[in-house]
Amino acid sequence: MLNKQQIETFKNDGILILENFFSEEEVVAWRKQALAYHDYPITDDDWRAAIRKVNSNAFKLIDEPTPYTHPKMQALYESLAAGIIWNGENELVARAPEMHREWLGARTPHLDFPVYDSIRTLVNSVFYLADVDPYGGPFMYWPGSHLDSWEYFKESPKDYMSQGDLSQDQIFERITSRVSREVQSFSGKAGDLMLWHSLILHSASVNKSNSARLAVIGRWGNMLKNGETRFDFNKSIWDEWKFNGQDLPVLQ
Repeated sequence: MLNKQQIETFKNDGILILENFFSEEEVVAWRKQALAYHDYPITDDDWRAAIRKVNSNAFKLIDEPTPYTHPKMQALYESLAAGIIWNGENELVARAPEMHREWLGARTPHLDFPVYDSIRTLVNSVFYLADVDPYGGPFMYWPGSHLDSWEYFKESPKDYMSQGDLSQDQIFERITSRVSREVQSFSGKAGDLMLWHSLILHSASVNKSNSARLAVIGRWGNMLKNGETRFDFNKSIWDEWKFNGQDLPVLQ
């Protein structure tokens, strides 16, 4: 499904954005489900109260798009790591409108360590259920930082999953000090899909729009066998991957 150029972009940047990946019909149906789950908030205060009240981890979309249930996502993930039996889950992350807050850009860069799951996360996803502009609470990321993370953990493997003496914040700060590229934001239309390597530094941001930011974030990988480590950082960062790019026009 992906061509060789797109796979090289993903390998170099750790990010790949596919516009209009999900159909309008799918996104409209999922947005209705998300609004109903939050009991149809209207005002900023309504949204803040609704987000505090519900458990985002408990929400599941009907016809949920995953690499093992959604045909288009299945083909997409097969292009990146052929033969993997994908596991993981989606999480609906809503951000209330905060039009009067100061825009500070990205917050503190971090990684998502799958502490409570026996899973080796590889390629994660994020898409929006409504359009998100550059100041509307977009997902922020540092392109290429997956390579910096890998090199850091190669030198200090115990710091992955915070198994050593350093806290997560200290680890993320040390990786951030190595990053040379500027932070970017994933803003776009409802239904645009962004893939991101699980070792990409990323961050939340303030939603200064007049409507809630509704993002579906998926974390995907393969299950670990008994006693298996998540990564051997002495190997290539792509050791667990099997790319299957085709000489096709660029997929939008």
